[in-house]
Amino acid sequence: MKQTHLTNLVYEAATVKRMLRTGWQILGDNEENVGEHTFMTCVIAYFLAKELKANMETVLVMSVFHDFHEARTGELDKLAKIYTARDEGKANKDIFAGVDDELLTLLTTYEEKKTIEAQIAYEANVIAFSIEVRLLMEKGNIHAKEWMEANNSRLRLPQSVALAKDLAETDSQNWWKSIRKTIHEEFAK
Repeated sequence: MKQTHLTNLVYEAATVKRMLRTGWQILGDNEENVGEHTFMTCVIAYFLAKELKANMETVLVMSVFHDFHEARTGELDKLAKIYTARDEGKANKDIFAGVDDELLTLLTTYEEKKTIEAQIAYEANVIAFSIEVRLLMEKGNIHAKEWMEANNSRLRLPQSVALAKDLAETDSQNWWKSIRKTIHEEFAK
């Protein structure tokens, strides 16, 4: 790969990282950029891939790059997709063809969702969205529950379904419950 191509890809990645996800504007009270969403997708995908004994490298590469095309197509929520056509495949070809054909093939496989790795990356993407919706539910957003149910209905892998169910039923602050007493004691000093 020529240095110019790599340089341009890095700057294009910086564009993707800064882009805000648009669906939150409809729900009314959340901001998340594509970079934050991608990070959560990768974390979830890692653990699902490990549990399902899938090819970790493939899953993580798909997860990192699954929304890269949005630098050129924009980030569209489900409502906007009803009225707007975008060609993710063309965007990916324009970005990666002749520069990283292997990555282009992986992204095509991701879009087809026929391999276990593509399914994991896709469902991690869905679950990452659910986490944000759960946080909105905890803030009292009365419309978020409908979004959670609709979103989680896209999951097919039993492991994904179980994780999404557990995330939907668990208080987001429970992760530090076991150390709260220690922290409160530190505050009292």
